Amino acid sequence: MTNDGPGPWWNRRRSRIRAQWPTRLPGIRFCARGTLTYRAHTNIKAGGTATTRAAARLALEELGRSITQNHMPEQLATAQESLTLAAAHWHTPKDTPGLWLKAHITLLLTEQDTNRAQRYQDALREVTLQLAKEHERRERFRQAVFDSPDATRIWWLDRHLDALESLDWDLFKEKILPLVGAADDIHSKAERIAHTLLYVWEKLGDNPGQHARFTTTVRTVLDQMGWDDAIVWLVPDDPSDANSPFSVRGDGGEPRPVTQAGTAR
Repeated sequence: MTNDGPGPWWNRRRSRIRAQWPTRLPGIRFCARGTLTYRAHTNIKAGGTATTRAAARLALEELGRSITQNHMPEQLATAQESLTLAAAHWHTPKDTPGLWLKAHITLLLTEQDTNRAQRYQDALREVTLQLAKEHERRERFRQAVFDSPDATRIWWLDRHLDALESLDWDLFKEKILPLVGAADDIHSKAERIAHTLLYVWEKLGDNPGQHARFTTTVRTVLDQMGWDDAIVWLVPDDPSDANSPFSVRGDGGEPRPVTQAGTAR
């Protein structure tokens, strides 16, 4: 006889197993029912029959728990197959050399735990459905409202139709429009350009000299950029501008008074 196998059948011992092993769902357990067969060599036998039986049962307990705790209650069949593959043949536990064991175990769920597991699945299904509906609602809202800046403006206006006096476009531009992802639309660009031009106009004030220098500077920049077609924008439409008592110097200096014809001597 060698020490590399379970040995002759008459040296083997059997023990009935009735245990509860955890599932992956807290509070719900698999019931384990079956038979454990084991045999120990001399170094373990020295502790007596009770010691050998305890070592074998603890080894099976550890093996069974390591398998069942990774399965949900509804995975009973999968847990059963995994346990059968691991325990149905002779094997030696890793931490107990010299001990051989095998077991035929059937896993069950009590009626109470089956009902608990079903209630959990129903609640989980309801929560999953609610989350999916909420995600779908937000996605449809995003597509309908934030698809374009114009669509977002219409939505913002519609929200305040009953109280137009509370319509705050500054708040819209600061908080809502950036969410569109296209805040650089034509309308927004036009607003920024208009604000820039208004700022320049206010800085120029009523000083004709400032106006003249600004016009000359812009004309020079447009000429250097080769944008001659834009220079026509600088031509005043108001005939009164042509009668201004100041003329624009080409060198960008202060405007000088225009000498009236017939007054020179």
